[in-house]
Amino acid sequence: MKFNTIILAAGKGTRLKTTSSKVIIPLIDKPIILHLLDNISSIISLKDTYLVVGYQADEVKEVVSTKYPDTMFAMQTEQLGTGHAVMQVQPLINKWDQTTLIIAGDVPLVSSSLIEDFYSSHIRNKSDISVLTTDIADPTSYGRIVRNGSFNAISKIVEEKDASAKEKELTEINSGIYFVNTQLLFELLKKITPNNKQNEYYLTDIIKIACAENKIITPFLFKNSDLLRGINNRKDLTECAHIIYSNTISKHQDNGVTILSPETTFIGMDVKIGSDTIIEPNVVIKGKSIIAEKTMIQSFSYLTNYTSKLGEIIPPHFQN
Repeated sequence: MKFNTIILAAGKGTRLKTTSSKVIIPLIDKPIILHLLDNISSIISLKDTYLVVGYQADEVKEVVSTKYPDTMFAMQTEQLGTGHAVMQVQPLINKWDQTTLIIAGDVPLVSSSLIEDFYSSHIRNKSDISVLTTDIADPTSYGRIVRNGSFNAISKIVEEKDASAKEKELTEINSGIYFVNTQLLFELLKKITPNNKQNEYYLTDIIKIACAENKIITPFLFKNSDLLRGINNRKDLTECAHIIYSNTISKHQDNGVTILSPETTFIGMDVKIGSDTIIEPNVVIKGKSIIAEKTMIQSFSYLTNYTSKLGEIIPPHFQN
């Protein structure tokens, strides 16, 4: 698959009450932005990936370029909205004939399979713009999807602060992830204005303009809203960590590992565990640990980059 990727990573993360850029705050064992890049690196072209930075730009660049040196960076000096952020990439674009994926840098659970399915939908529907959407019970703080009467078309996306009472009742929300034909994207961005309560250039305004120009705007409704969760506060960070830990434990259980108390067991994503291993309650396994088959890990053990032997019994309260 060939497409450009723009990742928005210029924000301060004010609601996280941090002095750090939001995207480099640690989530379990690595920065938020690296969760996203690790998840989707197999499906995107890293040489055609553009990271928009702003607050603590040098720190963000260092984190990303250390692992993904081909990534290009665009600077958003003033925080004037998501539309303004995407505008900063225009001078760097090399592949104007490709579609462009736009995604926020604070969605650590998005997977390559999701992006692949989304892209396939964009191509199959011959869309000018595709919007990844989801349904949630409490859509407060999210932009609402307003459909134009046709089930498979969008007329506009309205931000929470600008939504009417009726629009706030809608539960289909904008995930902030888009595929847009590249030439069209930058043509539309020239037409948006900061005519809103925040006095910002909203990327979502391109939808209303494109609709008026009879462009094909297609929603891609993804039901698992957990995977689209963005991190806006510490509760979001905790909930994302819980999802990652739960998925990791389920994977090991499916591979023949007995975990007696999943709710008190914490296993890092890079840990390898052989089948017929038994893990007692209150165990932490981190880093690049390799646990051999038939290992018994007893309660309150804390292992970091540990390699066990076949059939080893790790005693209670062990810490390497």
